[in-house]
Amino acid sequence: MILNDFFKITPDKRHVKIKKKVGVIYSNPRWWKKIIFYFGSFLAIFSLVGILYIYTPIIKSWVRYKLIDQNEVIAEIKRIRESNQNLNIGITQETTESIEEVPVIEEPESNEFRVEIPKIGADSDIVANVSPINKEEYLDVLKSNVIAHSSLSSLPGSGMGSTVYLFAHSSQQGVLAARDNSVFYLLGELQEGDDIFVNYKGKIFTYRVYTQEIISAKDSEYLKYVDPEKEILILQTCWPIGTNWQRLLVFAERI
Repeated sequence: MILNDFFKITPDKRHVKIKKKVGVIYSNPRWWKKIIFYFGSFLAIFSLVGILYIYTPIIKSWVRYKLIDQNEVIAEIKRIRESNQNLNIGITQETTESIEEVPVIEEPESNEFRVEIPKIGADSDIVANVSPINKEEYLDVLKSNVIAHSSLSSLPGSGMGSTVYLFAHSSQQGVLAARDNSVFYLLGELQEGDDIFVNYKGKIFTYRVYTQEIISAKDSEYLKYVDPEKEILILQTCWPIGTNWQRLLVFAERI
């Protein structure tokens, strides 16, 4: 009944009293009232469709996050750590002696650059050396739903006193960009102790979250933030989710 009233205009009615009898007289609304009613209904429907169109990726990200089995996440993190440790162990002397008899074939260097955050199901390619101050450059990158690496920051593995800055949103993007940058939507769910993995040229770097900060959309000082005693990873996204009003920064330390 309520839905029917939303799409169909109801007649005007007024209560009357004739010879001590109370009744209701119905009359069709005037033409201008009909125009206002149907125009208002159209705007309401158009707005609802627009909101669903813009924020569908956010809804999907949230649903996927809620369906993630965090026990499986713990197992996945353990697997990645063990794999990374095995890569870093190197070849034993015994193995080296047996390999010396075989010609060594050098494999091409990997150009892979990706970020994975198991807790929130985020996994995306990273485009290296993107200018955070060149509007045309970063907008062209971010529209592809990938992560941008700030050209003003360091690359993974640069050591203490360096910062890797990754961003998935900019103050120059409008509300429609909510459809294009869904990878980092759930950064706000990360807590101290959560792990972030960055695969750079075939080597996996592990960073552990230690704090968050919300800043103004116009605040750019963290683009050059460093800690002389740490190798830092900063992840940036819009905040609140689906807007471009502020920025959420997640800080993680390489371990």
